[in-house]
Amino acid sequence: MGEHQNFSKKLIITDEYVKNDGTSALYIYVSIDGKHTRIKLNMFWPPAFFDKKAGQILPRKKNDQDYNDYSLIITTEIGKLNDIFKAYRLAGKKLALDQLVEEYHSFTSKNDFLRFWAAEVHERWKRKKIEANTRAGHVATLNKLKAFWKQEAPKRKIKAPAGSDQPPLPFSEVTPKLLENFRAYLRTEVGNGVGTVEKTIKDVRTYVKRALADGNVFDDPFKVVKIRHPQTNPDVLTEDQLVILLRMFNDNKTPEAWLVVLRHFLFSCFTGLRISDAKTVGHEHIKGDWLVIMPFKSRKFQKIIRIPIHPMARPLISTTLGKLFQTYSDQYTNRLLARIGEAAGVDFKMTTHTARHTFGTLFIELGGDVVTLKDYMGHSKLETTMKYVHISERRKKERINVFDKIFKTAREEKGGQGAA
Repeated sequence: MGEHQNFSKKLIITDEYVKNDGTSALYIYVSIDGKHTRIKLNMFWPPAFFDKKAGQILPRKKNDQDYNDYSLIITTEIGKLNDIFKAYRLAGKKLALDQLVEEYHSFTSKNDFLRFWAAEVHERWKRKKIEANTRAGHVATLNKLKAFWKQEAPKRKIKAPAGSDQPPLPFSEVTPKLLENFRAYLRTEVGNGVGTVEKTIKDVRTYVKRALADGNVFDDPFKVVKIRHPQTNPDVLTEDQLVILLRMFNDNKTPEAWLVVLRHFLFSCFTGLRISDAKTVGHEHIKGDWLVIMPFKSRKFQKIIRIPIHPMARPLISTTLGKLFQTYSDQYTNRLLARIGEAAGVDFKMTTHTARHTFGTLFIELGGDVVTLKDYMGHSKLETTMKYVHISERRKKERINVFDKIFKTAREEKGGQGAA
């Protein structure tokens, strides 16, 4: 069974410091083979109602519900330490004090959806299953959920574990009601738009599904909660704006960093490439007049798409071997694009997504059909491609409205002349 170890634990109170409300912090004092430490419980109790000899809290009054709740939590936390020590003893392994503390915190977090998410997103990124920008987006969503749960946890009497200020989110608490409350929080307190809110909820769904697949037992809230798909019209460049950007690219006064970004941005305007593909596409993907790639976003489906290389796109390639383009991080690229758009007089904030949306819209406006566009853009559903038809129709309507204004102006001028 391994060598004998002296192990003890006891609840203590640090009454040398009393808070304004008359309570002091509770700890579990743990000792292994003469070495000891204190594990903070993030719980407080009046020193006058604490039995130091027995190492236990005492009720402050008859039917003290807080006493009952705290006693249950304390018993559970001490039980975890016992279970860890017993597991090592039965395995014939020696347990060091720092190992015990580490195992305790790990034990506490095993039923924590937040910790599962954090570990899972790191593992997926480390194994190159997701891109760095996808990881950043999932971490940002996780941080929103953490901030929301900090507000909600006290209502359910869930406290942060020792050494942390973040309450765990038990899988059983990830319910349809919680997610609807999270939706409301994102809209009202964070100020997210409808599209961002639904993207955030979609991220939550990703890790709920992964947690269930990993063997965690809880009811799937997404049997009830549905991802909404609000109708949004992305910003796209007009033909005139695209011409202005091309002139800027050919201007020898344009800063070098802007040229680097404009090179792959304009290439995407003529091919529909996502930024993730623009970063990795190389000369081996060029087959005559076609670009033949497996898009990074749909790589799990092993779907290959063929995109014709427009004559305007080919001169943008400056290399002869390896990757087609030099690229920066998405964040830096988007910052530069915003400045480029401003300098070009574009009336919205340009991002890396603008190029792909511009390709889709101009393809339809210049006479392309939606089924062919679906193949070029690698969409799995025609409904996804149809948004470019809707954008095109909206822009045609806006152009017609220009004639309405001309007609109105001419009529007003004629009326004015008659009056004279």
